[in-house]
Amino acid sequence: MNEYQIIREATINDVSDILKIEKQVFTNDNWSLEMLSAELNNENDRKTLIIVKANEVVAYCMTRKFENEIHIINMAVKSSMQGRGYGKLLLKSFLDQLPIKSSVFLEVKHINFPAINLYLSVGFKNISSRTNYYSDGSDALIMCLKK
Repeated sequence: MNEYQIIREATINDVSDILKIEKQVFTNDNWSLEMLSAELNNENDRKTLIIVKANEVVAYCMTRKFENEIHIINMAVKSSMQGRGYGKLLLKSFLDQLPIKSSVFLEVKHINFPAINLYLSVGFKNISSRTNYYSDGSDALIMCLKK
């Protein structure tokens, strides 16, 4: 992660790059072009941050705001860039923009230990679980961070 990268809000023009990462990382459960496009439609309750390195999107974090709660609904780092700190960098950037007394929630596959460890490392706590949450029948951990 020594080379220059920028973190910025995604636009609809980034959807094809995000879709490539989505298909690569979530091979059996990836979101469609239509689903991703809907998240990038610039509504006030939705925000997607991306990391761009060498003119290429290498990570994204999609969020939605519901009253006084924020939900991370989708996050991924390009497979070849995983384990280099991009996920943590993006997550911290997102969290740093939140107002004090914010609550952030997410679901993560109970066997996705790299993601679980990432979330724990920035202060998320495991608060519950959802049985058979994912299409493959896997359970999800519900995690929360209160700022």
